[in-house]
Amino acid sequence: MVRKKSAAVKARTRKRTYERKKTQDRVSRSWRKLLLIVTAVNKFLRFRRWDIALACSTSDLNTSQSNKIFLNNVSFVQKDMESTYVNKTDATNYLEDLNVVQATIKTLISKDNLFRKRESERVTVIFQKKYTNNSNFREKEKTRSRTHGLEKYRKYVSFRQEKKQRSKTYILNKYHNNSDFRNRTKTEVLRKYYTDNSIRLKMIQRALNSYRSDNTLMKRNSRRLYNQRRRILKKYTIIQSHKCTIKRRDLYINSLNRFRQINREGPDYICISCRLALFRNQVVPFVEQKYIKQNMSVGIKKNIQSYFNYSSSSQSKWICKLCSDKIKKQQMPSRAIVNKLKVCAVPSELKRLNNLEKHLIALRLPFMKIVNLTSGKLSSRLAQKGTKGPLHCVPSDVQDTVTTLPRPVDKSMMVRLQLKRRLKYKAV
Repeated sequence: MVRKKSAAVKARTRKRTYERKKTQDRVSRSWRKLLLIVTAVNKFLRFRRWDIALACSTSDLNTSQSNKIFLNNVSFVQKDMESTYVNKTDATNYLEDLNVVQATIKTLISKDNLFRKRESERVTVIFQKKYTNNSNFREKEKTRSRTHGLEKYRKYVSFRQEKKQRSKTYILNKYHNNSDFRNRTKTEVLRKYYTDNSIRLKMIQRALNSYRSDNTLMKRNSRRLYNQRRRILKKYTIIQSHKCTIKRRDLYINSLNRFRQINREGPDYICISCRLALFRNQVVPFVEQKYIKQNMSVGIKKNIQSYFNYSSSSQSKWICKLCSDKIKKQQMPSRAIVNKLKVCAVPSELKRLNNLEKHLIALRLPFMKIVNLTSGKLSSRLAQKGTKGPLHCVPSDVQDTVTTLPRPVDKSMMVRLQLKRRLKYKAV
């Protein structure tokens, strides 16, 4: 049983037959043109090989001299003809035949070129349509073109050199003319230089090799000027550094002398109001007229005078800045002596007590964090102390402590232990 062909198969068969017929017609038309061209060329060659030899007598020359022409140096591709006298009619026919042959050849060549151009355009349009619509064909064409280009690049040295030169020229022109491309290239090169160590070392080595290998006259002069400039800069840098060293040394010596002078003075200035020993920059000379004015009442004058503790000595009187500001406002300074801050002498009964006994009879037990204010090789015993953080004062019942202590052994809630061996504890 014969299977019937479908409509799609029949259409495909008709299409292939039509394409084959078009190809055969195109080939036969090309062969016909080729045969015409060959016929014309053969005719032209026959004319070229045509040798005209006519015997002319002396009388003929005398009578028909006006009908003769002289052709000088007529040459062809394969055979040169000698300069001869030819009959004017024959020469004219010969030239007409040559013109006919040339016109025929020119017409055939122009028609063939036109056909080739149209055929090339048609093939180009078909190729572009197929390249645009068919993704598989497009990928295959890209792969084929890339493979062909790579093979040609590897195989032919001249093509490779020409490609490199053309690419280099294109990149240079684009770099000089396109600012965006130039900035993008600079950014990419800097990124590679700072992120890739191999590229950075390669670029440094290339720069060093270029600097060492370049020995032109301009480069030698540049190096000479550069070395001369470095010597001059080094000379003046040494001089300037010496001047700066002397200036810094003088400043250091002056600052050190000023510091020693300040330390030598010490807190030797006693405030007339709070009786604190202060430094010179913390006090001002005491002038009574600044604080007691003429228009003040008697009571205010007495109150202000009570803030001052006059001494019988004739030495200069000083007052601290805090007390001075408060008294000028007619207020009592918070740390003045008259503000119940007078320190009385320690009784003889308390002088004989040690630290533990003083702690037991104290009305207030202060709790604070004491730290050393100095650091270094100075011993903590000799270092200046200071408090850090909050200070708590806990009241204690002195009467209960005095009546309870010392406690008897049976009421002290203590258990006597007898150790078998001697134990020594080492502080961590």
